[in-house]
Amino acid sequence: MAEELSLSKQTRIQTKFLLGLAAILIFFSGLASITIYHYAEKTIELEAFDKTELVMTAMAANRKYVREVLRPKMYETFDDNTFIIEAMSSSFISRAVMERVNETLKDFTYRRVAINARNPHYEATPEEAEMIQIFRDNPAIDEWHGIVERKDERYFMRYKPEYFDASCNHCHGDPQDAPKKIIELYGDTRGFHRDAGTVSGVISVGVPVDLSLSRIKESSIAVFMAGIPLILFLYTIISVFFNRFIVQNLNNILAIFRTSLKDEKDHGIFERAKGQDEIHELNESARALAHYLKDNRQKLEDYTDQLLQSKELLQSVFDGITDPVVLLDKSANIKIVNAEFLKRYEVTFESVKNNSPLELQLGICCPLQYCEEIYGEMPTMPITKEIKLPGGGIFLIYFYPILDSEGHVDNLVCYVKDITEQKKLEIKIQQTEKLVSMGQLAAGIAHEINNPLGVILCHIDLIEEENNLSGDARSDLSIIKKHANTCRTIIADLLNFAHQQQTLKARCSINDILDDVIFMVSPQFKKANIAITTEYNETLPPLYIDADKIKQVILNLLINSSHAIDSDGTISLFTDFDESGTHCMITIEDTGPGIPDDKIGKIFDPFFTTKPPGKGTGLGLSVSYGIIKDHKGDIRAESLRNQPTRFIITLPLSEVSDE
Repeated sequence: MAEELSLSKQTRIQTKFLLGLAAILIFFSGLASITIYHYAEKTIELEAFDKTELVMTAMAANRKYVREVLRPKMYETFDDNTFIIEAMSSSFISRAVMERVNETLKDFTYRRVAINARNPHYEATPEEAEMIQIFRDNPAIDEWHGIVERKDERYFMRYKPEYFDASCNHCHGDPQDAPKKIIELYGDTRGFHRDAGTVSGVISVGVPVDLSLSRIKESSIAVFMAGIPLILFLYTIISVFFNRFIVQNLNNILAIFRTSLKDEKDHGIFERAKGQDEIHELNESARALAHYLKDNRQKLEDYTDQLLQSKELLQSVFDGITDPVVLLDKSANIKIVNAEFLKRYEVTFESVKNNSPLELQLGICCPLQYCEEIYGEMPTMPITKEIKLPGGGIFLIYFYPILDSEGHVDNLVCYVKDITEQKKLEIKIQQTEKLVSMGQLAAGIAHEINNPLGVILCHIDLIEEENNLSGDARSDLSIIKKHANTCRTIIADLLNFAHQQQTLKARCSINDILDDVIFMVSPQFKKANIAITTEYNETLPPLYIDADKIKQVILNLLINSSHAIDSDGTISLFTDFDESGTHCMITIEDTGPGIPDDKIGKIFDPFFTTKPPGKGTGLGLSVSYGIIKDHKGDIRAESLRNQPTRFIITLPLSEVSDE
């Protein structure tokens, strides 16, 4: 039963296809015959046109010869009243010539006619009069040609307008001026009063084409009839191939559709297409498949939206972290970075994706480039590593491994924390604590030592007043007194360090303060061949500071720089706004040998000095540090071995008086 149904469907499909094929073949066969007919017709028209062109050219040459040579010669020979029509009329001569041509070539018709023609035999027919009117109304048209039907016979006709020129006025102008022979032959009413340059008639040449067109028609019909067997042959071949390669393959495709694809309820999605022919079944199957794909696509889009939302949520969490965060795969290549990483290192995600941190070409040094040993052996437990960069930055990196189901590292989260300022703050806190402790200790020691030291100096003065002292004794007393005074100076420094004097602030120009200190030390520095250069920002506003104490700080720094240089060097002073624009920045830079790394962190400690014994107390920078802190500013040192040392002081611009 199924085979019969399939055969029935197959027969209907083949019938529809073959009927359509037959109609197409017959249509194109007829189209080919019509095309052949029109092509041949056009060819005949072109041949006829060439023939008429030859006739018209020959007749035009005859008329021109008559007008330009023969007629003037006749007038020279005879008087103006003489007119020999057989030798002087271009129309008569043209017609006579064509009558003799037609005796041999009977296929041509030649007429040269006019309206109100002198010879009534050459009066324009209604058709010719219509052509004359067309040429008069359309001066741009210089000819017309085409196939016309006359007395049940078709001719190729070609018309050209005939113009009168000035030489024709003798015979066709005023009858009183015309030759008597003309008046005698034709009278004085027809063929006169012509204007030069106007269309007075037409010249027509006709070629019969009825026989040729009939032959073309017969040939076209013969071609069409000859194509019928070929159509039947093609019809049979295509029918066999259609059944074998189309119908059978359609059934095979539909069989696959019917048995393979199931919906979510395990039902065939093409059940409703059964019972129709193959084309309709394939159409319904395509619709069912499109509906099925649409549903699944919608599900995929929903899943995709959920994944994108999860990804966007994860990325927003990443981007919300204000420190660089990087996700590495198990090969230590970058998978994800947050916005802070891209911003800080001025890169795009495409330029760093799938690259190892060790391979990145960054304008700013990245601490992840110093963790090669961690990437070599991925940690299975969270670890941290502190990195100090060559530029002085200090970073703490947290590594959090993400393990797969087997406990192997699948991804590694790297969280980079900049702790440079935190470290500096810790150092400052330690420095402050040291100063407080040392200040308390120094105050106690100074008070305990200062009183006995005063007694010693008093007794030295009393002993020196005695007259019976030997020279050696006096020399020894002088040495004791000298060192006692040195102790008193140290005690005074300790007391100054422990108990800062009252700060008296006022509005002052920091540039003027620097110039005052430079003026004081310049003579001494010139002796050591130490040059001082300045570069001030003249737009800095006056600062609310204690000018004397700031001078003490600057003087102390300049003297320290001169001791570091010893001789033959340069000290440079700069003033400017800091990066935030809220502080004044004073920089003192020297060309000395620099401060070793192991000592630069201790230079503000009380009693710490790099000078030889007896050259300093180690309290100058500690006192300077306290003065700057009292002004709510900051002082720091930057130095590398064998490179210039730089002391940078920052003082607030917005500090106001308490008045």
